[in-house]
Amino acid sequence: MSIIDHMQRIYNQLNRDTIKDGLLAELYDNDIVLIDPLHRIEGLDHLQRYFEGMYSNVTEISFEYLTQWEQGNEAMLRWEMTFRHPKLKGGAAIVVPGVTYLTFNEKEKITRHQDYFDSNRMIFDHVPVLGSLLGWLKSRLD
Repeated sequence: MSIIDHMQRIYNQLNRDTIKDGLLAELYDNDIVLIDPLHRIEGLDHLQRYFEGMYSNVTEISFEYLTQWEQGNEAMLRWEMTFRHPKLKGGAAIVVPGVTYLTFNEKEKITRHQDYFDSNRMIFDHVPVLGSLLGWLKSRLD
């Protein structure tokens, strides 16, 4: 199984009930570094706590995988995440496109996971008052 197939399988199993089942340890190296527009997380223990917090706050999360490639010890995956958070957009579904860049070791464990996505589209556009302010600002820049 390719590292991308393994990642997709794990992420499709993750939810608030399974997050503590050791799934992340199947996928990530102990010295994992995860970077996204909002965080930098180092180490599997920190990553586990981050995911536990994230999954406890969302009511639903899923990924649609669009395109991928793997070469040597690197891989990239283009995706769309759909999630619901009770404090964002009135709990309605939010869809965020993104790309993940991965490096992995000879044990097929991910050592670096870097996500690229629009954090405004994910969070800030949906916060009352702040979303309106950002919408106004964006309209002024057009």
